[in-house]
Amino acid sequence: MPEGVIVGGWSYVIAAYSITAIVLVAYAWSIHRRGRDERGKRGRHE
Repeated sequence: MPEGVIVGGWSYVIAAYSITAIVLVAYAWSIHRRGRDERGKRGRHE
């Protein structure tokens, strides 16, 4: 077996990509929500 090579590690790759996707979607949702809240505040105060 070659040293430094992970055999059968696709489950870790899929898990890492899944976690990354969840974090990015949550971040995009929070930015969208903050922007919507900010626009709502500006509309009420003007």
